[in-house]
Amino acid sequence: MKKLPVWFWVVGALFLIWNAFGCYVYLVDMRASDAVYLERYGEDMLAARALYPTWATAFYALAVWSGLLASLLLLLRRKWCVPLFMLSLVAAIICFIPNFTDAALQQLTGSTYWVMPVVVVIIGVVQIWFSRRESAKGTLR
Repeated sequence: MKKLPVWFWVVGALFLIWNAFGCYVYLVDMRASDAVYLERYGEDMLAARALYPTWATAFYALAVWSGLLASLLLLLRRKWCVPLFMLSLVAAIICFIPNFTDAALQQLTGSTYWVMPVVVVIIGVVQIWFSRRESAKGTLR
């Protein structure tokens, strides 16, 4: 087995940090009471939280946890990271549907409602591209 370049481990670690942060944000959001959420984010975001559909929250969970598992599998050099990165991206896109289809949510969250979804999709595409490339090179087993 050949030794991998340092950049592979750096990229894998960055993916792991990004996805771990996504899980952290998810847990903070889900565990916060309405009073805590109001204090942290304000009245508009609390109202937006109430409008966010349960199905979208389920896809949010699927997106972050499958992304974390995919990152771990990448660092373990397992091919299963590729479909899990794909699952994570598809789940993220689905969970963002209300951001783009619900005018009330858009109004409550402000003019930058689209920024985080775009960032997440771009990083998700990069994760899929990188893992597929490494799989094709034989780095992943």
